[in-house]
Amino acid sequence: MIATAPGKLIVSGEYAVLDGAPALVIAVDRRVIATRRRGPRGSSPFLIGVVNELDKRLGRDHAAARAALEVVVDSTAFYAGGTKLGLGSSAAVTVAATALALAADHEAVPVIDRDLVLSIATAAHAAAQTAQRGRRSTAEIKPIGEAKIGRGSDPELVAVTSGWDRGRGSGADIAAAIYGGVIAFQRTTPDRVAWPSDAAAHGKAITIDDATIDRLSWPAGVTLIPFYTGAPADTRSLVAAVATARASDRVAVDAALLAIDKASRAACQACAVRAPEIASNALLSALALGAHALDQLAAAAHLPLVPSSVAAARGAMTRLGGTAKTTGAGGGDIAIAVIPATEDVTQAQRYLIEAGCQPLQLTVDQTGVDLQPDAQ
Repeated sequence: MIATAPGKLIVSGEYAVLDGAPALVIAVDRRVIATRRRGPRGSSPFLIGVVNELDKRLGRDHAAARAALEVVVDSTAFYAGGTKLGLGSSAAVTVAATALALAADHEAVPVIDRDLVLSIATAAHAAAQTAQRGRRSTAEIKPIGEAKIGRGSDPELVAVTSGWDRGRGSGADIAAAIYGGVIAFQRTTPDRVAWPSDAAAHGKAITIDDATIDRLSWPAGVTLIPFYTGAPADTRSLVAAVATARASDRVAVDAALLAIDKASRAACQACAVRAPEIASNALLSALALGAHALDQLAAAAHLPLVPSSVAAARGAMTRLGGTAKTTGAGGGDIAIAVIPATEDVTQAQRYLIEAGCQPLQLTVDQTGVDLQPDAQ
């Protein structure tokens, strides 16, 4: 038996998702492949995290915990020519390994308990990310200007209360790898209002642990064109750098985060609308607002969150009635262009190449994590 899990793109809600804003996330059709093999195992902290979490919950002698020791995962689809694309490989690896280990005592391919996989994989992934803290410092992120800790600010308090410096992400990438498709992901916090959605109103929302996941749909009237920006990015370092800037200038950074929050709520609501034309126009507008909100955050934090190639791509996409923006933490890796479906995709790709970007063949993956018989 093998398990596969897709990558992801965090389309909107970057950074603000750590404070409880909803993020619009899509699973994409690049997959990791998990198999069980006897012999020496690798030392991936995420596979070790799965082993430790299963030991803790089920006991070392449980079939799933023993099977986890034999899991190996191939994530080559998440790279291009040796370059990491930024599709959430660690989350997909953790999810696939968890699903395969939990299926260990089944002779036939079982139905996946996705909620259980979410709970275990989220904890395992968070533990592995926390263990990696300190391996890359914020000094590796070159600021645009000076960022100093302001008088009276307490960066440790800011970090603890907001969850920004826990060395791990929001869990949105784990959710996308498990459920697939288009989702709104939101952390439950006492001071944040849940975004109103048709999905939640009709009981389609999934609530587990401290997260709510709503299944949405990408509007048919919007063409999504992912592209590689030409530069790698490190999410942990960028998040830590923004947290430091927030401690220095809370007012400016929080204003930018609020703008990102509002734009992401609008994007999620657009993907919940059932009227195609309204949904398409609303999503294009929301993503344009989200792009400008991230510009605002980059300026407030004095950080290069928006590569010049993305800014050039955005200018070109406006000629077609669309926009372009970073995904996830920004700074590099994968960004997206969106244009009305009535516009010429080939022309849009040409514009992207002229802007120094590399268009990628990625589409929405509707399946999420799955189990299959091993052909071998």
